[in-house]
Formats: sequence, structure tokens, C-alpha cells
Amino acid sequence: MRVLWLGLLVFGANPLAIARADDVAVAIPRESSGDVDLAEIVVRLARATETNVERPGASLPLRVDGVAGTLTKKMLAANLGSDVAIGVGPQALTITIPRTRLDAAHRDDWRERLSRLALSIDEAARRRLKYGMRGLKSYRPNDPARPTICLVHGVNSSSAGFVHMVPPLEAAGFGIVVYDYPYNRSLEESGAAFRRDWKAFRRDARETHPWAIVAHSMGALVARSYVEDPREFDHDVSHLILIAPVNQGSNLAQAQTLMQLLKGVRATNGQTPSGGLAHLADGLGEAAEDMRPRSAFLAALNSRPRTPGVDYHILAGDVGVLTLVMRKQIEDQVDMARRDRGLLGNLTRAATGDLAARLDELTTGAGDGCVSVANTRLDGVKDHLTIHANHAELIRAPLLFADPGPVACMPYLLRWLGTAPAEAAKSR
Repeated sequence: MRVLWLGLLVFGANPLAIARADDVAVAIPRESSGDVDLAEIVVRLARATETNVERPGASLPLRVDGVAGTLTKKMLAANLGSDVAIGVGPQALTITIPRTRLDAAHRDDWRERLSRLALSIDEAARRRLKYGMRGLKSYRPNDPARPTICLVHGVNSSSAGFVHMVPPLEAAGFGIVVYDYPYNRSLEESGAAFRRDWKAFRRDARETHPWAIVAHSMGALVARSYVEDPREFDHDVSHLILIAPVNQGSNLAQAQTLMQLLKGVRATNGQTPSGGLAHLADGLGEAAEDMRPRSAFLAALNSRPRTPGVDYHILAGDVGVLTLVMRKQIEDQVDMARRDRGLLGNLTRAATGDLAARLDELTTGAGDGCVSVANTRLDGVKDHLTIHANHAELIRAPLLFADPGPVACMPYLLRWLGTAPAEAAKSR
């Protein structure tokens, strides 16, 4: 599938000109992550071509490898011109500008293109300011009467997904901090950003009290990457409550990768330049690759022991989108196709793989529509509960539940967290 998409994207991209001896070649070094800073591209192109363009006010790292890199090069070609050659090496991205683009007849066009790209970078960077950690009005640093809960969202979501959870938690006497991050970047990157932002926020607030973390879905992996890192953990987490966590991965992760590739193609073709840049900078489903069962990321994370002193709890759901009858019909049809000795059988066997594991995530009683109950489990965590709710219903995600209503996870959260001192005082 990846090879097919890469071929389609390359076929649809602008042709790149062959560089000549008098053309201007500019090398932009790759960062340690392998990305290239788009702001640095503008700066170096302006310097090399003696073009007066104001430096963008923020960095915007973009992928230059794989399918994401193909889209990045396509976006650059669309902004700089189809006759600009773009090459990627192990250390740098090289952009070669034909000398004719810099003569008197074309210099104004070149300056306008660079200026427009610089403005798009600033706009895309502003869109990314929503990421990071922020305290809601209920947050009170170091207030023992109002313990803090940090909410960490999952894939295809944001802190807005907790909109129905925040009021009852605040009413129970807790202060709330939310964390937003680009859910398509690799989980190693998101985990590193979480650790950095967590420590910076607490340092700036002069926070000394431990917090509880409540994480949904993929957010559990982001939170665990800090709590279970013995080199980084500062013993400042009291509870780690994981709701529908993909601790052992999800077989549906591949669909997320494909969806983000489709969005990336649309973003670079049809949106404003800044919208396409923001989408590319946020990733194209790298996190979904990390969520595949037995991925290298999960193997490394799950090899760590649970952290002593942290109170772990897991809440799973078992309402899927398939009934047992529907599942049996699918299994029978696939089994019949698999037994075919011709092309149909070969294709079916290759496409379905571990069908039972995939259907577990979708079948009521075995999964919540996104992750199987089995894959929410984590060695060393004894407090694991399964309730009758689907993946979104567990937190009453507003995408499916517009009204506040009862939040399925709330009774369990309050029981695990205990009544906050301030609320206890009111009841006396």
C-alpha cells in the first residue's frame, strides 16, 4: 500500500528540472530528528539569492523522507516553482534554483514566492500554538484542597474531547490541566514533548504537589512514556488512570495511517498554503505505526516495569460495532474465500492477516470498536475493569455525544481518585 501511494504521489508531483553548472544550489541541514526546518529553508534561499525576505517568526519542521517527504517536496515545488530541483540526502535537503529565475525579468516573482512562503510558515506556526499544557480556571498550584488532574487525549482528538468530563471533575473539587499535542507525530516525539512540557509547566507554576493523570486511548502511551521512564520521572504523579488504552496496540491503526495520507494529499492540493503546511508539520500517521501490535515502540515501552509509588488503574469498554452474529457471517465469508486456491484465495489471505485479532476490536464483548479489551491490559496492573461502553462513550466524546449526559468513566474515576478535600469539607 505504501509503495502504491508513493508511486501515485510522485507521479502527480511537478517534474524537477535538471541542475546546470550556473544554477544556485542551497543545502539546508537536516535536524537530529531527520526533519528540515522550513523557516531555515526560507532564510538560506533568501541569503543565497540575495533576496530581501523577513525571517519567519517560528520554526516549522517538516518530514523529508517517505511519503510525508514526498508531500513536502511537492509542496515546496508548488510554492517555489516547478523548475526548482529538490533533492534529499542523508545530511541535508538541497534546493537548486535555475539562474534564469534570478534575472531581472523573474526576480520580482522569486521574491514574491519566498515572501508568500514565509508568511504561510508564520500562519501555520500560529495554528500550532494550541499545543502544550495549560491550566483551566479550576487549577490551583500547590493547593492541597484542590488536587490536580492532567487530562491527555488520544488520536484524532484534542483536549476538547474532555468537555463533558471537566465539569463533574471540577464539581468534585479537582483542578484541571489539559495537554494538547499533534497526535500524528511519532509517539517517541510526542512522549518527549510531553515530558518537556510537563516539567516546564510545573516549574513555571512552582508546583510541588503530585498530580493524577487521566489518559484516553493513545494518550495512555504518551503519559506512560514519562511515568515509566526512570531517567526522566520526577515522582510527581500520584495516579495513572488509563481509559481504553492501546497498551498492546490496535490492529485498526493502519486505517489511521491511510486516512492521514489522504488528508495530506488533500491538504497539499486544495487548502491554503498555511493549512497544508500545518497538516504536514503535524505528521501523517506516524503515531499509528507506533500503535500497531508488536511495534518497536510498544515493545520498548512495555519492557519497562510499572513505576512504584504510582497508583495504576485501567478502564476498558466492550461495546463494539459488530454483534456476534455479524462477526460469524464475516468469518464464514472470509474463510470461504481463503480456501479458494486461485487469485481470490491468495489476495484474501494476504489482506485479512490475523482476522480474529482485528475482529476482536470491533465485536461487542471483545472490544470497544477501536481497541480490544485484551490489548488494554498491562502487566503489573491488577486494577483492570471492563464496562459496557464504546471507545468514545467511555469519556463521552462530544463528536458522538453532543449533550453532557452521564459520563461512563466518571464513577470509576471519582472512586479511584477519592473525594477531593475541598468537596469533602462541603459535605461535612
